[in-house]
Amino acid sequence: MKFRVLSSLRSFSRSTSFTLAGGVAFLLVMAGTSFFVQKVFAQVPAPRFREATVLVPRGSIYYKVMGKGQPIILVHGGPGLDHRYMFQAFQDLAKDYRVIFYDQRGTGASQCKLSDRSVTIEQFVEDLDAVRRHLGLRRINLLGHSWGGLLAVHYTVRHPQNVRSLMLANSSGLTGESQKAFFENLDSMRTPEDKEELENLKGKSDQESLQRHNELYMRPYFYDSSKIALLSYEPSKLTAENNERVRTLIWRQLLDYDLRPQASRLHIPTLVIHSDRDVIPLEVAEETAETIPRSELVVMQDVGHYSFIEDPTEFFKEIRKFLKTVHGP
Repeated sequence: MKFRVLSSLRSFSRSTSFTLAGGVAFLLVMAGTSFFVQKVFAQVPAPRFREATVLVPRGSIYYKVMGKGQPIILVHGGPGLDHRYMFQAFQDLAKDYRVIFYDQRGTGASQCKLSDRSVTIEQFVEDLDAVRRHLGLRRINLLGHSWGGLLAVHYTVRHPQNVRSLMLANSSGLTGESQKAFFENLDSMRTPEDKEELENLKGKSDQESLQRHNELYMRPYFYDSSKIALLSYEPSKLTAENNERVRTLIWRQLLDYDLRPQASRLHIPTLVIHSDRDVIPLEVAEETAETIPRSELVVMQDVGHYSFIEDPTEFFKEIRKFLKTVHGP
């Protein structure tokens, strides 16, 4: 395992936009809480992409493709979110790569009749492979964020022959114990005052209360709380309706698992990129990088769980550097 800690000296361009056009309501869902915040954003140019759906057992999976070159499939976090919170930030990679966004079943524009049988990690893995096969891709680069990183590992141990490289950004860990560490760390990062105020805000639906709830809830996920507003996200109607159910069904499967034996047998170039102020403890990323051969751990300084939002310049520099070692200039 290679290990690098990045300098905390960095620049951030205010011209970088992660907002969506129009008056929107966006849903933030992490570790069991969901809420809406409404805000009006400036118009941004509509990106060019092609989109389609692929039929899968008990549903269909929506995807969109941007750019040309080596294929990168992005695996969004949650569970219960959709690709939209990553869409603005990751468009930059489409300048040099073929970037594929998709929605996990039951969210975004991916239809699914939710049940214990249809919403499983195994089915999520096969949904991802259905997108790969539908696009006629032999080998792919996988980039997963948060829960999406864990799903990407599940896919890779199941279909290693299909994966050219693996990138785990602020990823969940390889064991059920890592999930417990996440929840304990999240709780410890909230002050008693914030916990009390969050409790008092439950059930309130006025604009001021919703915005305050958003700020308080997301504080542990950001080192610089002034950048919470950059996580501007418009969920689909399906995500808003299904996020809690999807999250519950998946979390039940994450209480007791251990991917370390399978992950230790992988021989695929792997980048583990984490943050020193992430709500997922750094020790979780260190264990992942120590377990997976041919892995490199990069630790970004003074950023939280959404490293690609708090410091996009450094984040995408590391992603591009890694991809160049895999595919060449």
